[in-house]
Amino acid sequence: MKERIERLKKLTYIPQNEIAWLFEQAELSVKQQEIIEENKRQQEVTVHQFRQAQKDIQQLSGDRKRYKQALEKIITNLNFAIQVAQNELEGATK
Repeated sequence: MKERIERLKKLTYIPQNEIAWLFEQAELSVKQQEIIEENKRQQEVTVHQFRQAQKDIQQLSGDRKRYKQALEKIITNLNFAIQVAQNELEGATK
């Protein structure tokens, strides 16, 4: 392709079929650039979504840890309440 372009640059008259070829190449170049730009845009969207998902995962992990700690406290308190109730029942039956 470069050789053909260099040959065309040297001509003072460019045949119609060569001009058509140049237009075709220019159109292809524009289409390729549009595809590249769309791919870049899609990549940016994907990167943004990935980063947002990372933030969401971190937040959910923190929430999970807090819920687990709260649940453990509830279980401890329930076990204590059960133990107190059992002790009261044993004292009442004696």
